Amino acid sequence: MRIYLTLVLLLATSLSANTWALEEATLKTYAVSTVIVENLKGIFKDIDVDDISASPISGLYEVALGEEMFYVTADGTYMVMGNIYNLKTRVNLTDARRSQLRQAFNPKRKKAIDAVNEKDTIVFAPETETKYTVNVFTDVDCGYCAKFHNEVPKLNKAGVKVRYLAFPRAGIGSGTYKKMESVWCAEDQQKAMTDAKARRSVKPAKCNNPIASQYELGQKIGINGTPALVLSNGELVPGYLPTKRLIALLEQIKTK
Repeated sequence: MRIYLTLVLLLATSLSANTWALEEATLKTYAVSTVIVENLKGIFKDIDVDDISASPISGLYEVALGEEMFYVTADGTYMVMGNIYNLKTRVNLTDARRSQLRQAFNPKRKKAIDAVNEKDTIVFAPETETKYTVNVFTDVDCGYCAKFHNEVPKLNKAGVKVRYLAFPRAGIGSGTYKKMESVWCAEDQQKAMTDAKARRSVKPAKCNNPIASQYELGQKIGINGTPALVLSNGELVPGYLPTKRLIALLEQIKTK
């Protein structure tokens, strides 16, 4: 009986010590995260304590913003951009983690895109049944955006609806922004979009428009270039994709 009680006491002490160590580690990480947040808020306004976690390297913390990530020292003084490799397993730990973040962020991106009112987008829809919808962040001065736009008739024939959202890469107030404002404020938005991407002049126009809010939305959901396609499941496809490959991808998502 005495041996049994001793074992129980030892186990309880061990569990208590482990629990305390775990709580202490959690509190320490939280405190470190708070310091990092305060130091980074001037650069990343939306950063939160929940975006920060311990990395595989002691003293270095992972900061995940959407599906992008980087590393910061515990005092929030130094930032490291790059990959962490495990030399024993030869695994790129950063890539593996980034892949996890992308998958986890898809539902959030989908929710954000679904909340965009279609009347604020410029739509090129099929004449018959719509089988798929693709949201495309575009820039009228982007060469690959023009190349994608040339394939929109083929996409429409295949039952793909294209919803354009504005993402002037040069920023709000730039020359590209002003061109895109004229497109969004045109009486015939589809013709204005086609003309702008074909380098034809578009009649200058001004109105209340969603360009700034869509540009901000794009930045929040991981858009950093154009064209950028957001699919029905929230998956982000950066860059130009030929019609056949895009339709194959859309079919694959639909069958999942």
